[in-house]
Amino acid sequence: MTSPNPKEENTHPNKTSSITAQILGFSGLLPIAAIFISAILWPIFPEKEFLEKELLEKLSLLANLYAGTIFSFLGGIQWGLSLNPTAQIQLSKRLLVSVAPSLWTVAALQFASVQASWLLVLGLNALLVFELLDPEKNQRPAWYIPLRINLTLCLSIGLLAISALHFV
Repeated sequence: MTSPNPKEENTHPNKTSSITAQILGFSGLLPIAAIFISAILWPIFPEKEFLEKELLEKLSLLANLYAGTIFSFLGGIQWGLSLNPTAQIQLSKRLLVSVAPSLWTVAALQFASVQASWLLVLGLNALLVFELLDPEKNQRPAWYIPLRINLTLCLSIGLLAISALHFV
């Protein structure tokens, strides 16, 4: 059965994909939240034999690995956008940007966890700026950029909050 209003038919799938993207996107922040909460709560259990500093290092590394995975995924989006035959942006530029997150993540993980977190935040936000300045950003769904901004902000705050625990 088709909708009598063709405009209504076109908006429903977009709304569904927007909701799905938001649910999946924000649920992707749960591991960072869990790592932060674990880092705060674990020391209150005196029977645990882990040294706080060692545990915090392991949790920070886990957060950085997870954030690096997300960062690499965002690079993959750029690779996918380069496959569009109507793309106007210089193909080599987008392809270069698409592999940069993976390389940046590997380089960042060579540093201590606090510095790695800061480098990952820098990279995530640099890629966001690239996307905001992209002349073809209007070819993405309307929900993409607002969601990208919110998720980058939340992930950045989460990583910085975890790294700040090293100074407490």
